[in-house]
Amino acid sequence: MADDFFSEIKQETVSTSAGPRELPILYRDGSVVGLMYRVAPELVAPLIPHPDHFEPFTLLGKAIVQLVVFEYRDTSIGPYGELALAVEVKRRGTSPSTFGALVNAKNQPDYGSCFLNLPVTTEGACAAGKEIWGYPKYVVSIETSFTKERIHVVQSGELELEVGPAGWLETRGIPFVLMSVLGDKVIRTIVETNHPLSWGGAGSVQLKVTGSGPTADNLTKLGLPGAKPAFVWRASKLQSILPRGEALP
Repeated sequence: MADDFFSEIKQETVSTSAGPRELPILYRDGSVVGLMYRVAPELVAPLIPHPDHFEPFTLLGKAIVQLVVFEYRDTSIGPYGELALAVEVKRRGTSPSTFGALVNAKNQPDYGSCFLNLPVTTEGACAAGKEIWGYPKYVVSIETSFTKERIHVVQSGELELEVGPAGWLETRGIPFVLMSVLGDKVIRTIVETNHPLSWGGAGSVQLKVTGSGPTADNLTKLGLPGAKPAFVWRASKLQSILPRGEALP
């Protein structure tokens, strides 16, 4: 139940340059679609921020890159849109379990997703992401349309994405395990979710770069425009909780 998911949460006030924010941030309703690509590690490694801390996590010789689009309709910091270009990473010099990362990423403290780019549509979301977690956010217009038959996304001046209907497979939602660096500290953040995921539609994906910008340039370097993802997942009733995160030793 949605009420049960949020009922035990105790929030604290955190100051940002765009005003105070209550943590954890509560995402009560939204839609999301994620595209998962397998990419040569040598293309990914030069793009990873903080390479002294992180290196690509590989699966069967390939790095894993995700392009994820969020339409947040009801959150504790207001509605906004977000687009994440992320790569699965491990802390440099570590060897997290591949099986463990796939089955229960929360139990692999040296593994997580690292954002290459994280554009958002509001100044408040941008300031919070940069100042509390160290995320590479910037403000841009993102137009989204989520229906059962079609998902359409336009990030102004950079990209356009279209995805067709999902397949028949549905699973429970999984948490997002995020890695970032704030100051000189590695921050690991576990975002719990409360929504089912639908899988399928990779063959219908059309991703186009329409200009130049931080996200578009990285998409081009990774060779993603025109490529078909290995998997596509989505949720039409997103619910999640974004906490402050934990500084790792």
